[in-house]
Amino acid sequence: MDPRAYDALYGPARITPSPRRTAVAFLAAGLWVLTMTSLALLGFVVGMTALWSAAEGMPVGGFLLRCFAGLFGGAAALVAVRLAPGVKRMSADTRSLLLAVLACPIPLVLAIAMWFSIA
Repeated sequence: MDPRAYDALYGPARITPSPRRTAVAFLAAGLWVLTMTSLALLGFVVGMTALWSAAEGMPVGGFLLRCFAGLFGGAAALVAVRLAPGVKRMSADTRSLLLAVLACPIPLVLAIAMWFSIA
């Protein structure tokens, strides 16, 4: 048996990224970083608001329930889009970019509006 054939069949996998999709992957990663950063900022503000409200003796259950309902509703919408047949057929990079484009605007706009309303 040829040793090159053995190495090709049973050697370690050599995964080479597609050079034409590198820009799509970087753009998707950048949008996901923006989304997660804005969600972290909003989560921090919601948590601090709930903590201060609870320290003052105000009920915070309804406030937290509305915040979590919005978060889970957005996540459910992204999962529904991800499971759509047309989206399933997309490549992983393109699918990630599509979901990032759908997920980014709302938390980013809310975080920017919250930032400027505080400052």
